Amino acid sequence: MSRALNIDATHDHVIATCTKLGAPISVIETLPSGIIRLVLRNADAAAIVARAYGKNIVNGPVARTPLALASRGVPVTQR
Repeated sequence: MSRALNIDATHDHVIATCTKLGAPISVIETLPSGIIRLVLRNADAAAIVARAYGKNIVNGPVARTPLALASRGVPVTQR
């Protein structure tokens, strides 16, 4: 399983859930669509979080903004 998940939930809710489950976060970002992209430090943690979110996991491609540009407020998305 991949360490990356796309989740239809709020940023704060994802952080709280990961904290509650003891799932260490590597990277978390809010995508232009409002979906949360979460990368965990290991695949086991990703599996635990995926089970917790169930149907709120978004499968398939999503539009992203490169992190380096997003941190500077540049509105560029990848396709």
